Amino acid sequence: MSEPAVVEQPDISNSIGNFAELVAGGTPSPGGGSVSAYCGMLAASLGQMVCNLTIGRKKYADSEPRVLEIKSELERLGSRLRELIAEDAASFEAVLEAYRLPKDTDAQKDARTVQIQNALQGAVAVPFETSQRSSEVLVLLRELAGIGNTNALSDVAVGARLAQTAIRGAAYNVAINLDSIAQRESADLTRERVNAMIVQSKSLAEQVESMLRM
Repeated sequence: MSEPAVVEQPDISNSIGNFAELVAGGTPSPGGGSVSAYCGMLAASLGQMVCNLTIGRKKYADSEPRVLEIKSELERLGSRLRELIAEDAASFEAVLEAYRLPKDTDAQKDARTVQIQNALQGAVAVPFETSQRSSEVLVLLRELAGIGNTNALSDVAVGARLAQTAIRGAAYNVAINLDSIAQRESADLTRERVNAMIVQSKSLAEQVESMLRM
């Protein structure tokens, strides 16, 4: 009798790239904003995994059409969050470059002020979108917790907490840049919106966690 074929398992430790090393380096970016987007992307990935563990199972045939839709949405959101990892680092670098502009003359000072404000707007917009997209992921994970494979509920819960971390972490970056925005009315409105996402994320993540027998 021949020996059964040995299936080699992938070396997961060598498949995660060098993102952690980039974060750990002696540069200010990628930093917390990029890490937040990365957490959101991982949350979406866990949701996709649970969808794949649900699709095709007879026990979940009734919910499969909706699970397929959720999977498609999570794929879209995960792809966008992947892009936001790099966009966050770029937006921060733009702020640094703006502050480095010359300010020897009044004209230079005025141009520098305008450029700083433009860069700060970008540094707010990117993490704000990270919060938005991660919030959408979390809403989908909450739904998936109720209709997906119950054996993978712990994975949904991990994803939910990751999404919550992404939302709150991105919100920190929104807040720190809002303090320097000249248009205070717009800044205050953005602050209100991001705070609302934080409150909602806490509730949704706790709802998912409460479904676990801990």
